[in-house]
Amino acid sequence: MSGPYHLPLGVLSVLVAVMAAWTALDLTQRILSADRMAARLWVASGALVLGTAIWSMHFVGMLARVLPLHTGFDLGRTVLSWLVSVAVALTALAMAGRIAASLTRVLPGALLVGAGIALVFHFALSSLRITPAPGYDPVLLALAVLLVATATAIASLTLVKVRGLRGSRVFLLKVGCAVMAGLAGAAAHVLCMTAVRLAPGARSMAAHEIEPTWLGLTIAVSAIGFTWIGSVAALFDARMEHRTRQLAQRLRMANTELMHAAMHDPLTDLPNRANFESDLAEAAVRARDSGQRLAIFFIDLDGFKPVNDVLGHHVGDEVLRIVARRLRACLREGDRLARIGGDEFVLMSEGGMDRDQAGRMAQRLVDAAGKPMQIDTHDIQVSASVGVALCPDDGDDTRVLVCADTAMYAAKHAGRNTWRMYSAELDEHHADILGLQRAMRRALDNDEFVLHYQPKVGTSDGRLRGVEALIRWEDPDKGMITPAEFIPVAERFGLINTIGFWTLREACGQIRTWQHAGWRIPVAVNLSPQQFRQPDLLDRVRACIDEFDIDPALLALEITESVVMENSTSVQRALAGLRAMGVTLAIDDFGTGYSCLAYLCRLPARELKIDRTFVTDMDRVAEARHVVEAVIRMAHALRMEVVAEGVERMEQVSALRALGCDQVQGYCFSRPVPAAQIEVLLAEGRFGAPRPPGSLALQERVRREALIA
Repeated sequence: MSGPYHLPLGVLSVLVAVMAAWTALDLTQRILSADRMAARLWVASGALVLGTAIWSMHFVGMLARVLPLHTGFDLGRTVLSWLVSVAVALTALAMAGRIAASLTRVLPGALLVGAGIALVFHFALSSLRITPAPGYDPVLLALAVLLVATATAIASLTLVKVRGLRGSRVFLLKVGCAVMAGLAGAAAHVLCMTAVRLAPGARSMAAHEIEPTWLGLTIAVSAIGFTWIGSVAALFDARMEHRTRQLAQRLRMANTELMHAAMHDPLTDLPNRANFESDLAEAAVRARDSGQRLAIFFIDLDGFKPVNDVLGHHVGDEVLRIVARRLRACLREGDRLARIGGDEFVLMSEGGMDRDQAGRMAQRLVDAAGKPMQIDTHDIQVSASVGVALCPDDGDDTRVLVCADTAMYAAKHAGRNTWRMYSAELDEHHADILGLQRAMRRALDNDEFVLHYQPKVGTSDGRLRGVEALIRWEDPDKGMITPAEFIPVAERFGLINTIGFWTLREACGQIRTWQHAGWRIPVAVNLSPQQFRQPDLLDRVRACIDEFDIDPALLALEITESVVMENSTSVQRALAGLRAMGVTLAIDDFGTGYSCLAYLCRLPARELKIDRTFVTDMDRVAEARHVVEAVIRMAHALRMEVVAEGVERMEQVSALRALGCDQVQGYCFSRPVPAAQIEVLLAEGRFGAPRPPGSLALQERVRREALIA
């Protein structure tokens, strides 16, 4: 079909073809990336948009060709051609969901799309109702089909190649494919128009039905509108899909972080107990299948708690981080290290170690943990006790960790800073500890604990200045059990608070008994670190004082140096509350912890007790004597009385008196004895009458310093 060409309508036809190609590509991406239900919705709605665009391209293209006859359009056939175009678009989009990267699989669908374009042209041409019916040049028609099929195949393969990618390059590639396919579609329409053969005298039977210009403008505007709406919908869906992907990615990252946090220690970033136990179960299966041993190392730090208590938790945390890094440096390939709580670490090695190799590894761990470290201005050194157990030799995955823990406690009992290999004999000791724990609970119920009292004697006059209450356990089967045997077990199993507060109440009752007998004997009671940190400590002390109606000055509470150095709000509140009550505070075992002299100046303590190790070494080591002398001078400068523990000979008493020590306590004067024996000693005049709390020497020294000031 030849004739003049209307250029503006031709350009509009090309524009509609390019927009149709862009819509097809956009819809295909939506179909490929959406789920099944969404893909069906895009196929159904997209067929309407794409079919209208293809139909419009043909009609505008036909109007651009000025035919040698007066034309019009049949309404029924025009609508039918639109329906055919929508059906072709529906078929093409349905096939888009099965696009593959293989040319042999893409080509049949591409040929079908080309044939569909030609079919839509035929139905659009039939709406002119030309008679006699026009013919077609089969070569040109086939060339049009191949042109559309080639462009479709290239665009499809390109889409498959860039599927899942994002960015400006993909957008430009998509624009290029749309322009190529649109030009191919417009060229195919031109070929179809050229392939039409009109018979001489042909005329349009619909010349007086629908006016071509009006129909062309209506179709063009409708097609552009439909295409624009489809593109906007696709763009909005792409934005929503992009946002959904971002949210999904963030959710995956958050889930990953939550899972990591749930399975790792936040301080050292090592696996935690739950993570380690899961790995242990899997490793045990592999070891059993391969016939190799699995070595477990249970590592507990020695001396860590005083660092935490005295220097603060921020220093303690840094110590744990440094130790974790040092332990990591000891790992071999495939080894796993975990922190399972507090200052406890566990290492698992799947290297098939024997006992000798495991022992050498344990020693490396001990050496690594024991190296000095510098944190801020503090020189710190901790050590490690390591227990070793082998799986399956010592037990399966459910028991080997317990065996390593048992071996670790054996290393602690052996002096710490060492390692021990698990053996069956250790279970007997472990069973003894568990039996001791059960027996202690029974002893609390059956009132088997008693208090003995050791005198504290003034060095200047030999008079009784007070006593220290010391707990003993009168077991009906084993006899008298010393605190050294059961206090560590009580601390380990959480019984120390119950025992400590029982001791406090019994001591207050004894103070009242002696008050009624006419003796004002100060009684000192040891408070464990755990007991001192209890939130109800002040209430319990006040309740005991009120219950027995005693003078608070007769009650002395001995606190270890590491506790009083802890600069926390609860400790400060407890110290201030005890001072306000009138209770005497004493620092026990002075010299064995980390002292801060500036902090000691602000403490409300009235008494300082020198640890027995310094007193024992005074005769043999000159430095020990110098330390004792320095402590005494410092305490007097802070208006504290000094008590020396562990005094066993009169020569030590004389030396301490010469150094200015106020009181002494030890076997030189009396072992810890029941309260009745203290009364016998007083009745015999062994120590004279006890003086009121606070020595006259200290009071006189304070008075002189006040006058000088």
